[in-house]
Amino acid sequence: MASKGCIVVTKYFLFVFNLIFFFLGGVMLGFGLWILFDKNSFILVLGTVSAPFYLWSYLLSSLGTFTMLMGFLGCIGALKEVKCMLGIYFTLLVFLLASQITVGVLIYTQRKMIEKQLSNAVKDLIKNYNVDDEKHQNLEESWDFIQSQFSCCGWNSSQEWMHNSKIKRNNSTGEYIFPCSCYNSFTLNNTNFNTTKEIGFCSGPTNPLLEDLKSCRVNVFEWFQENILSITIVSIMISLVELFAMMLSMLLCRNIDPDYDKLVRFH
Repeated sequence: MASKGCIVVTKYFLFVFNLIFFFLGGVMLGFGLWILFDKNSFILVLGTVSAPFYLWSYLLSSLGTFTMLMGFLGCIGALKEVKCMLGIYFTLLVFLLASQITVGVLIYTQRKMIEKQLSNAVKDLIKNYNVDDEKHQNLEESWDFIQSQFSCCGWNSSQEWMHNSKIKRNNSTGEYIFPCSCYNSFTLNNTNFNTTKEIGFCSGPTNPLLEDLKSCRVNVFEWFQENILSITIVSIMISLVELFAMMLSMLLCRNIDPDYDKLVRFH
């Protein structure tokens, strides 16, 4: 059994630790809801759109809600010495850590299959890309963001866009159109298109898609290789924080008085 002083320190340290996470989760949830319900104000704050709105809103809302739940269980479980809450808190941390490890192993062992499925999905998205179709608007905006930010065009080649029905139809009439998000990958002699749009189709005097533009597959994997060390370090740090919280919660859970009548403190 740990000493009483050690238990008290563990109790309040775990409380403060999770209180910080609770407020952090609240901030993330607030931002997520703000983006979702007040897009115009968010645009004014950022000055430009750096990623599709729905990605930010769903991601921040989900992470915020989960972080607040974890913080709440950790705070109340530690402060009120409720074994049930500490047990749920510990179980969720184990599940979270196991999920991270499982996802990492699956990505590493099944990377070729994942790449193949991703390639097929992107090709299908490009082939059926249509700004007038709201059904796949979120996916199309995400792909436009990738092409614009990574200065690329198409997954394996810009020629993949030539299979798009709208581009084929317009090119047959002599009106050359192309995805506006491909503009950053154009060579210097094609910068006379002067487009500032990042989504949808743009038109020009020639067909820039016939040039050998850099593919997104190359750029995405180059970015991943350049940042693999940072991603690994962040993942390890997150795992260590989770392990530390698991150790504290288990230590406190094993050494507090197993008196469940303490739940009356909430009344």
